[in-house]
Amino acid sequence: MTGVVVRAPGGPDVLQVEEMAAPTPAAGGVVVEVEAAGVAFGDVQLRQGRLPGKLPVVPGYDVVGRVSAVGPGVRGIAVGQRVAALTGTGGYATRAAARADRVVPVPEGLPAASVVALVLNYLTAWQMLHRAAAVRPGGSVLVLGAAGGVGSALVELAARDGIRVYGTASPRRHAALTAAGVTVVADQTAVPEPVDAVFDSVGGPSLAVSRRAAKPTGVVVGYGMSFAIAADLSKAGGLVRAVAALARAKLTPGPKVVDYLVLSSADRDPAAFRADLARLLDLLAEGAVSPVVTTMPLARAAEAHRLLEARQVVGKLVLVP
Repeated sequence: MTGVVVRAPGGPDVLQVEEMAAPTPAAGGVVVEVEAAGVAFGDVQLRQGRLPGKLPVVPGYDVVGRVSAVGPGVRGIAVGQRVAALTGTGGYATRAAARADRVVPVPEGLPAASVVALVLNYLTAWQMLHRAAAVRPGGSVLVLGAAGGVGSALVELAARDGIRVYGTASPRRHAALTAAGVTVVADQTAVPEPVDAVFDSVGGPSLAVSRRAAKPTGVVVGYGMSFAIAADLSKAGGLVRAVAALARAKLTPGPKVVDYLVLSSADRDPAAFRADLARLLDLLAEGAVSPVVTTMPLARAAEAHRLLEARQVVGKLVLVP
């Protein structure tokens, strides 16, 4: 099979397209022949050596495709079945291994690129909005990076629930966000009213600023640590500062702080993961959500990372083998 491998941390050029042995299904797992693989900011951080894990590694959090093999102990999933899977790693390949409890059936006819946008981006947005923050219709939220993959999903899901959305983004994206009903603000200090929830992908020192934008009864949901890239911190340095900032925020009186990690959430409650993703697939089939996607060939993974790092992508970037 063909895959994209990181053998040493570095810039986009360390992503190498190679021929490799196809994975075999572990007990309780499956192998998926990939139709589409999502590109995530976490993949960038993994490639840069800022996340835990051993090298070499094939990046890729999320895939859509057909099951090509089933491991021992798997029930209810058959070879040939079309599925979406949250892989964590391994998605940038023509075949990817996945745990069966992170696999959800996908109806025929739904575009693979749109479906893969749901697996990580929309699922993260859905669970943060409805489970971590539980924002009600008529409420208000602030989304940092509102034009990004998860940010644009938050904007769409919040708007369909009648939630007021404030958002930050680079100037070239302001017009598109305004057209989507977002009130664009410069940063957390410029929000004209305290909001029910702040969704903060920056992390670290940003969490304290985000808390000042939330109501005393509100919540700040942290789901990233892009501050480490901006500050050019090492893996250890970024993690230490992220943990310290999270601990300070949780120990200081004021709005609640929740740390959201999609893989941890899926492992903690696989049934909720499957139910939420199935609901999003229904919404996609009904035309109630319309992910913005950009597709590129798998062999251009390095270019995809350059675009993502340069904040040149609106919505979800998808690699197609």
